[in-house]
Amino acid sequence: MKGSFHIATVSGIPVKIHWSFGLLLLWVAYETSKDGFQPVLLLLSIAIVLSVFFCVILHEFGHALAARKFGVKTFDIIMTPIGGIARLERMPEGRGQEFWVAIAGPVVNFLIVGVIWLSYALFKGEVFPLFSSSFWNFDQEATSYFKIILLANGYLGTFNLLPAFPMDGGRILRSLLSLRMDRAKATQIASYAGQGIAFLMFGYGVMHNRPTLTLIGVFIFFAARQENKALQRQTWLTKTKASDLMEPIEHSFEIGQTMSEAKEKIKSVKGEGFIVWAGPEKPVGYLTRELLANFDSTRYPESLIDAWVIPSPTVVSPETPAAQLFAFMQHHKIPLALVSDHFHYKGIVHWKKLSEGV
Repeated sequence: MKGSFHIATVSGIPVKIHWSFGLLLLWVAYETSKDGFQPVLLLLSIAIVLSVFFCVILHEFGHALAARKFGVKTFDIIMTPIGGIARLERMPEGRGQEFWVAIAGPVVNFLIVGVIWLSYALFKGEVFPLFSSSFWNFDQEATSYFKIILLANGYLGTFNLLPAFPMDGGRILRSLLSLRMDRAKATQIASYAGQGIAFLMFGYGVMHNRPTLTLIGVFIFFAARQENKALQRQTWLTKTKASDLMEPIEHSFEIGQTMSEAKEKIKSVKGEGFIVWAGPEKPVGYLTRELLANFDSTRYPESLIDAWVIPSPTVVSPETPAAQLFAFMQHHKIPLALVSDHFHYKGIVHWKKLSEGV
């Protein structure tokens, strides 16, 4: 994420913080001091914010370390004013694996609640009287600090277990549904559930003037829809092969032709790229429509294709998965790929058709 700064590396995972996090601290300082500067209250408020976000980092490490158990790498963990993001290279798809990765985050929060509760009991000789009115008395700064951290972790753990995909609870729901149905269908159901909960959050936030809850509802709604689309796209890419996408090689050129001829020909044909042949079954490269369209045929009327051809066209087998082909063509920015069965060139896959399918 742009604007993020590296602050530490823990267990091989970079931890970064977004610059906008500083705005949150400034806002906390302003809200705390607007009725009069109170150094103790200011320091306590900042300590609470930093401690809560430290717990959020631990939450994200729960996800990251659980994912590592299933061979999934975490690129980094980024802190923003609205929470943490553990950027996994992918979500594990093995039976039940997503369940353990998703639930690991909230479990960390509940463990922190347990540690604070037990620590208080050991040092004070009593437990937090959660269900009594005295618990909600925040007059004593030291005790208040631990109460707030306990409540914050209880809230984080519980809120994240809401079955609002793509939150942790939504991913747990998808994982459980995947035990009974295919992953695409499970994602669709979890996505619809997430959008429904997001709509309720949005409505409640608007009616009760809760802007944060309203924004979370909007975020979850669109994130759920985007996640569903992404998986449907990945499913299509996995099931589709190069042979399903290829078209006949109808328009191509040969070594020895002029660029002026080629430029004139593409005016009446479709395609973003054209194969150049040195003879039967001997492709030497290709020309792009952009290259031909921008060629100055008035200045170089006799210039041959030979000098302009882009060498070594990509050749794939008919069984090549569309996902693999898509990733390769996107990374190398190539407009076409030849399809060959090792004996003959069967057709051509155009990037435009592949990307439109996606």
